[in-house]
Amino acid sequence: MSEIKSVKERIILISNEIRITKEGRNEFTKSGYFQPDDILKAINPLLKEYRLIAEFDMTYIKEIEMYRGELQIEDFDTEVGARKYNLDIPMQELKGAGRAQSAGATQTYCKRYMFMSAFNLADNKDDLDNKNNKPNTTHEYEAKLKATKTLSELKTVFASLPQTAKAELFILKEELKKRYENS
Repeated sequence: MSEIKSVKERIILISNEIRITKEGRNEFTKSGYFQPDDILKAINPLLKEYRLIAEFDMTYIKEIEMYRGELQIEDFDTEVGARKYNLDIPMQELKGAGRAQSAGATQTYCKRYMFMSAFNLADNKDDLDNKNNKPNTTHEYEAKLKATKTLSELKTVFASLPQTAKAELFILKEELKKRYENS
């Protein structure tokens, strides 16, 4: 790097250089995800090369009952031109885990998505908006709902449905919800 570039420009240069594949696999949603270690292994050497530092912090905001993640990317030597990113996120609830473990999972999830946003990381083949990766009929959405085994899974799957499918499958969701609540 011959001349000192702005923080914004260096973030763009890193975004153009970084290549990561989604090595993680969520069997429930049948989708891939970027593992936090893979992101950091790819980004940290580039941050060093471009003399940037990324600082992540997360606090709980009682008024909105959410965690707020903050990612600040700045020059090694000065705070001039620092870029700040924020993300509000609810507590991620893990089955069989305590609150501390769930808070840790929330922090990991938040940090991953903030780095992905800051450095424009994407993998279109696993994108849920990709027409090849999602059901295209109400019948397929219905099957996804019926395949859930817990109230938590039901909520997650229902939340991921398009609005039109939610409207059509609301009664089924309520029936399944009652079944899970009574078991």
